[in-house]
Amino acid sequence: MTKLSELEEEELLPAEGVVIRRETVPFTQSIYRVVWSIQFFSMLLLTAQQTGMPFLVRAANKSHFLPTTSVFMMEILKLILCFILIWKSNGSFFGTCQMLHESIWNNKIETLKVSVPAIVYAIQNNLYYIALANIDATTYSVTYQLRILTTAILSVCILNSILSIPQWGSLLLALGGVALVQYDQSDSHKSSNVDGDKMYGVLATIAMCWTSAFAGVYFEKILKKYKTDMWTQNIRLGLLTLVFATFTMIASDAGAIAVGGLFQGWTWLVWLVTVLNSIGGLAVSMVMKYADNVKKTYCQTIAIGLTAVISIFLGDRPFSLLMFEGVTLVIVAVLVFTFYPPKKLKALADLEEAIKEEQLEDEKEQAMKKEELIKMDWNENVEQDKQHRGKMRDHNNGII
Repeated sequence: MTKLSELEEEELLPAEGVVIRRETVPFTQSIYRVVWSIQFFSMLLLTAQQTGMPFLVRAANKSHFLPTTSVFMMEILKLILCFILIWKSNGSFFGTCQMLHESIWNNKIETLKVSVPAIVYAIQNNLYYIALANIDATTYSVTYQLRILTTAILSVCILNSILSIPQWGSLLLALGGVALVQYDQSDSHKSSNVDGDKMYGVLATIAMCWTSAFAGVYFEKILKKYKTDMWTQNIRLGLLTLVFATFTMIASDAGAIAVGGLFQGWTWLVWLVTVLNSIGGLAVSMVMKYADNVKKTYCQTIAIGLTAVISIFLGDRPFSLLMFEGVTLVIVAVLVFTFYPPKKLKALADLEEAIKEEQLEDEKEQAMKKEELIKMDWNENVEQDKQHRGKMRDHNNGII
């Protein structure tokens, strides 16, 4: 048996006499592979996006730009990004245009149905800037987790979803955590570095919870009912949202735009906020595709904790016991809601996971068999080559 490298171990099959080498990766190299994987990158992108966006928006608000113009440009960037992804998938520019024309323009009824969440998303995107102009990042991040409650209520009403007892309990935990953060009226909080009307910001955030929940549940129902590709649906939704965003921009800021232009007050920070907002949905989609909902929840909980820590460090909101308790309750609520689904759904998820594992095992077994056959053919060819060389040598010796 030959000497092996550090990355390999040998197994000799007695029946065939074939040596199989399996790769055993060292710990440091496995960490390296994880860090440079698409899954890790997508989770890192989502966590960074959810953590940093509230602070970036608060900083961008100081430049006195028009938020409606940012929402308008955000929808344009989303459309461009979705089109590029579909183009890359299809491989043909004109084929992509033809497919989108048939899916969107020739299917007007389905397109009109998407107008409902499009209006809601246009409203929500404007509420986002209003909320963060009046409250600190931690209050926003924690209060926005009430969308768990609003999404659950609308899922039960619209999708006939079933929640487990722990999930209902987690909704109460989330509500209690948000209440603690709002109730925090300590002296340090009163002197925090936040301008604007706090109640106005909180109400805008609560309105976002309902708009986000309704649009998400309605869009989920459309995706389940129709078999259109997700990115095509996003383009359909983006086109209609762009129409309503344009209408909102003209109705609210037409005079200011006529005087100062579309990009008045825009800085590199405003551009950064607009771009990051446009790829936020892509980050969620990447995590759901390359990871799963559990890992998405990890990203969400980490983002809440990081937001609180950074907010304290930047002086947006000084530390207090009530804030700590409220943030902890919300994080626990998010984890409980994710890890304790109804038994039937959990059994279905376990079954799907078992099927995936079985498929992976079958693929590995087929790959191993293919590797064995290749090595057997190679050994056979080597043996035949040796015999041929031997015959040629004997033949040449006979001639001599």
